[in-house]
Amino acid sequence: MFFGRGKGDLRAFVSINYGSDRIRQVALKVPPGTSVLDALLAAADVEISREESAVGGRRSQVASIDGFSNDIDHVWLCYVFERGGSSWRIPKEMAGGLMVSEGMRIGWRLYNLKEGGPAPKEGPLWSSRCASKTRTCGRKFL
Repeated sequence: MFFGRGKGDLRAFVSINYGSDRIRQVALKVPPGTSVLDALLAAADVEISREESAVGGRRSQVASIDGFSNDIDHVWLCYVFERGGSSWRIPKEMAGGLMVSEGMRIGWRLYNLKEGGPAPKEGPLWSSRCASKTRTCGRKFL
């Protein structure tokens, strides 16, 4: 998906953490009304699985990013850090329903459930390099 550089475009930054210390960052300009999911689609090769929920709603789940897929032990998690915010957060909204704001940082992390457990403690940019500098590493998820 290609977005032009119009006058009202918003700046957004997408970071993708594939694990094993592989992190890719992309700066984008997107039109107002672009969702976090659309920003990811503009930044990477993404496969989406669209599902109907038991309560009748439709939702989209990221199945793979750049060939790295969800499986029994791994899931793609979305985080956002909004201008004026104090830290990364996992949004309550689905990525397709959350709109990009000016300067928003969007993080996607292939989270390992087997190693990290059911509740992530670190943010989207965490890597093994952070483990040795826990006092200075700003990638901790609070």
